[in-house]
Amino acid sequence: MTKPLNWKRHIGVALAFVAIFWLGDALLDATLMRREPLWEQIHDPNLYEIGMRTFYAALLGIFFASLSIVCERGRKVETALRHSDDLSQIFLDSSRDAICVVRTDDYTIANCNGVFLANFALTEEEALGASLADLVARQGLADQIMSLISECACNGTPLNCEICYRAEDGRNRYEDISVHPIGELEQGGRRVLFVARDITVRRTAQERLEESEARYRAIFEDTGTAMAIILPDGTLQMVNRGFEAVTGLSRAELEGKRVWTEFVGRCDSDGISAQEEGVLPGVPRRSFEVRFCGKDGVRTMAGNWSVIEGTEQSVLSLVDISAHKEVEEALRESRATLAVAQRIARLGNWDWDLGSDTLTWSDEMYRIYDVDPATFVPTHELVLQAVHPEDRAQVIRAVNDAIYNRRAYHKDYRIVLANGSTRTLSARAEVTYDALGRPLHMVGTAQDITWRIEAEQALRNSEEKFSKAFHASPDSIVITRAEDGTYIDVNEAFQEITGYSREEVIGRTSTELMLWADSDARMVMLKLLNEHGHVRNLDVRFRVKSGEIRELLWSADVIEYQGEACLIAISRDVTDQRQMERELLESDARLYMKHEELKNVFHQMEGIRREWEEIMDCISDLFILADQFGKIRRFNRAVETFTGMAHRDIVGRDCLAFLEEHGLKEHLESPGTELLHKPTGKWFVAKRHAFPAEIDGSAREVVIINDTTTIGRRERGAQPLKDVPAQGQPSGSQSVVTLKV
Repeated sequence: MTKPLNWKRHIGVALAFVAIFWLGDALLDATLMRREPLWEQIHDPNLYEIGMRTFYAALLGIFFASLSIVCERGRKVETALRHSDDLSQIFLDSSRDAICVVRTDDYTIANCNGVFLANFALTEEEALGASLADLVARQGLADQIMSLISECACNGTPLNCEICYRAEDGRNRYEDISVHPIGELEQGGRRVLFVARDITVRRTAQERLEESEARYRAIFEDTGTAMAIILPDGTLQMVNRGFEAVTGLSRAELEGKRVWTEFVGRCDSDGISAQEEGVLPGVPRRSFEVRFCGKDGVRTMAGNWSVIEGTEQSVLSLVDISAHKEVEEALRESRATLAVAQRIARLGNWDWDLGSDTLTWSDEMYRIYDVDPATFVPTHELVLQAVHPEDRAQVIRAVNDAIYNRRAYHKDYRIVLANGSTRTLSARAEVTYDALGRPLHMVGTAQDITWRIEAEQALRNSEEKFSKAFHASPDSIVITRAEDGTYIDVNEAFQEITGYSREEVIGRTSTELMLWADSDARMVMLKLLNEHGHVRNLDVRFRVKSGEIRELLWSADVIEYQGEACLIAISRDVTDQRQMERELLESDARLYMKHEELKNVFHQMEGIRREWEEIMDCISDLFILADQFGKIRRFNRAVETFTGMAHRDIVGRDCLAFLEEHGLKEHLESPGTELLHKPTGKWFVAKRHAFPAEIDGSAREVVIINDTTTIGRRERGAQPLKDVPAQGQPSGSQSVVTLKV
């Protein structure tokens, strides 16, 4: 709360200066001016002299009283600013970002926090006064950062950018750089606040996510089949080039505008129909065959339908098997072996004649092995040579078991192509025998599942990344069962914030632990979850194990975890931040009140100055104030009346030349002497008074010209007045009040 002004003291200062000036002026008249003694001046006073002396003494008292009030206000503002600086230093030391204050004249460091010192391995004594350009030059970023600081200092606007450099451990480090001007540009702000926030973890995770998305998109685009991502209502959300090719439409015409069932005709026995019991209309089985209406007419296509876990979307893949169906119809009656192969075929099929040891491949097999059908003759030995050395023994054993022990042949193995690349195949086969039980043919299929293996590996990597991010996150992360709110898993940050160990939390609920300090906030959270399925940045208060209340920024989403609906909640401890925000708001309010009070004082001072100028304009004597260069700075209205010139024509002119121009040269050469001014026929007495030197060494002078025509001194002759110089100043009977303007 603002303390009231000590008016008694200010009034006492004013009265003391009035009394001192009044008595001092009377003593000067009695001693230096050789006039009536002080006792006679009191008993037989000259009312004019007493009035003028009292008037100037009152003005001086008002001036010094106002000066005392301004000084008191200044001390209060200085105390408030010092308190604000203390709060700013506390915020600087508690921040986790590297912060320093840079002087813009020489780009040296004026202040910094502990994080900044740790980043550059400096002590506080080494950092203060050090050049920021030299420090950032170690990282090879001097031009980028210093240009940002220079632009901020010139424009007076905050700027930010993101930088990347190689740290001492050899890894890339990312930082978000922000610079803010301190003070207004018009007020001559000479400092800049430099803030560096480490965002390496976030950027690294983002880059890995982008790489993962790029790999999945490459698999999706280049899989060689028509694939699409389907929304719950059947709308095509995303299609690949293969789907564009079979439909004859562009992505702009398909995505978000067409339903996939528009291209589907009749489903066969491997699919579903709208009349099938227990299955919703339009929802296919995992694997099915369908009549597809595309740009080339109606095709028979083999489809695979897979739901994306954790979402309501599904993946549809379609492979054109029209040619296979036609061959199957043509050869159904004549080649039973081919019928068996077609029944189990997916992509490439092969036929190994065990009697003649000849191997026949379909076209797809040549594509899988990346060889030219015109020049390459497949044999069983060449196939075994293409198998990866680590898988070769297992493939040979599986083939022998299928032939001689009549075991099912189903093997996943790797092959090495001629260019050195590796592919993974999923092979299935059946062996036919004659009546005597001798093996005749081994017929099988081989499917390139490289993309599936890579996708599974990417999924495992993604799960591993999630696990590491879950436990390494500085924010509290918990996973609870949506059905009853039981904790399934918590990370280390949750244990650190709440004080509970993992064993104390798992299997219990937040209600049992009484974590929610406000039950209303928990109800608001549940309402938001029911309405939107997620919560973002909700301010809540948690009661930790010690009983302390902590303020958290709480976000949550509903996910599927381990086959059941769960809630993942992320919270950040903002207790210290909220406290600092409240303290800063209070500090800003106090500073604003001080500013308003000081502004009122300045307005009062301006009013006093205007009143003084109005009083001077009412005096018939000529008053001229010259600056240290002898130029006219201020004057009263009597000067304009005497010279007949406008205000703008007088200000800034040389004072002595101006007075000589108007016939007052002799008066200036004989200060204190009453002389006749011939152009006007009046008698004037000129006096010059110099102000004491200012702090900056400048000096000012006041020239006073008194009109003595009506006083009657000319009847006694032009007698010179008493002229007693004091410290190089002319003296006279006229009292002069010098005000510092």
